[in-house]
Amino acid sequence: MTALPPIAAVDVGSNSIHLTLARVGAGGSIEVLARHKDAARLAAHLDGHGRLAPDAIDRALETLRRFRQLADGHGADLRATATATIRAARNGTDFLRRADEEIGVRVEVLSGADEARLTYRGVLHGAPQLASRRILCVDVGGGSTELLVGENGRPLLVASVPWGSLLATERLLCPEPFRARDVRRARRRLAAVFRRALRGVAAVGFDDAIATSGTAQRLARIARALDGGPGDGNVDGEELDRDRLARIIGHLLRAPTRAQRLGVPGLDAERADSIVGGALIFEALTTPLPLKRWTISTAALRTGLVLDTWHRR
Repeated sequence: MTALPPIAAVDVGSNSIHLTLARVGAGGSIEVLARHKDAARLAAHLDGHGRLAPDAIDRALETLRRFRQLADGHGADLRATATATIRAARNGTDFLRRADEEIGVRVEVLSGADEARLTYRGVLHGAPQLASRRILCVDVGGGSTELLVGENGRPLLVASVPWGSLLATERLLCPEPFRARDVRRARRRLAAVFRRALRGVAAVGFDDAIATSGTAQRLARIARALDGGPGDGNVDGEELDRDRLARIIGHLLRAPTRAQRLGVPGLDAERADSIVGGALIFEALTTPLPLKRWTISTAALRTGLVLDTWHRR
């Protein structure tokens, strides 16, 4: 029997554009062949009228072209999706049209609900022991935050809030250096924008809280570094309890400029601009909920996208 070609899953996110090249085996096992990322930071290039800057579109298309070439080099089936920033951009259709006409890639714009469902699917693939438990999955992206409560592979509640780490930082904490009053305002605003979604989560209830996305992984690396461990490497399964999260936020708030934050153990240059907004979003999510800790999952949206594409064959 001839093996099916690998799958190239592309996620045009608000902070980064990712490619995961993978082969799916019998029973749905996933062998990752390659991963590539470009820190496009699309959400930072939305102007006051909600339009993406032309040069940002050009750079994103160039990344997509390169990823298409990598996929073709492996004979892979490519599936590309886009999330919050392309959903929100008034000229997002320009990017979609040019991707199709110039590169031959049709980019599928995921709704917040579809993004959350694919993330949940990816989480369960990475941690199948959670399938029978009621879990809260949260993905804090650059331009939005997706929340899902699921059990036995079935979503019970799905919510998408159009606030992510980059938007929270750009709108509430800029220009630098941010001040104490900026942080107080950010905390009030974020508590308000997540209130409705969190009431729904609390009403449904959950057993475990799972955090995905680059922001969550970076917070886990900072926590590990502050505890004296390595500030890099795999953080799948790492736990962030309330005390560790509060300690991270304390360190970040004592570094009101990007240059100062680069001195925070475990923080890299790529996340230095957006990590404070992301950390305050996690604080806003954690404070009102009856949870003791977040568990980090590195299997998320792109894992779910690979599986979903495989099942469509």
